[in-house]
Amino acid sequence: MDLKKYFEIGYGTVPIILSCPHGGYKKPKRIPNKLKGPQIADSNTLFISKQIIQKLNESNIKIYYILSKIHRSKIDLNRPPGSEHAFNQISTEARSIHFAYQDQLVRFAQNCVSNYNKALLIDFHGFTKPEINYPDVIFGHVFGKTLDLTLESEEQNCNRYWGCSQLYEEISKFFTLDDGLALTNYNIAYSGGYITQRFYNKNQISALQIEIAKYIRLDTTLTKNFIRAIVNAIIKSLS
Repeated sequence: MDLKKYFEIGYGTVPIILSCPHGGYKKPKRIPNKLKGPQIADSNTLFISKQIIQKLNESNIKIYYILSKIHRSKIDLNRPPGSEHAFNQISTEARSIHFAYQDQLVRFAQNCVSNYNKALLIDFHGFTKPEINYPDVIFGHVFGKTLDLTLESEEQNCNRYWGCSQLYEEISKFFTLDDGLALTNYNIAYSGGYITQRFYNKNQISALQIEIAKYIRLDTTLTKNFIRAIVNAIIKSLS
């Protein structure tokens, strides 16, 4: 399979992986639409992901990444492959694309662990705040079950975990944030989807889903602040 038809992929030189499964725009007619589940993309997540990669490159930091070009109405890469919410089950091409994305993430994680003894996967998504009191950003990691990389800290919050700690610190400078460790009214639906869950209790690998509110993704200044926060967090985590 020619992965470049469906994904933008890059190998890194640091143990950070960026996944963006819902920002794609391609709608090949030969792939039937899904029969169930959301039909809209997470707007601007693909653009933001590419900006994060570019800004890190400018600091000579190359992360691993896989960004889907396929629209969510065709394939939802954050749902189990046996589900009608993932893709129309009659499409062998959709199934192959879905498996290719998941396999690439696993290879990236294995490569990071082999070369650096650790891996941090950031799975980037968007949501629409249903009410003003909702956090701007929500972390999902199955309430800590996909976070394995602990720091020398006695704290029982996000600051215990490498990567998660730096992301929380930098993002919270600009936006309200739910760290996902305690069950709240906000994070039940965003505790981590299929991509994150595949790294449940994996040694030396932390997988973190980040959901960012739509109003941030559609505002140029707020988007720049979010990109700055992610870039600064990754730089701090590596130093």
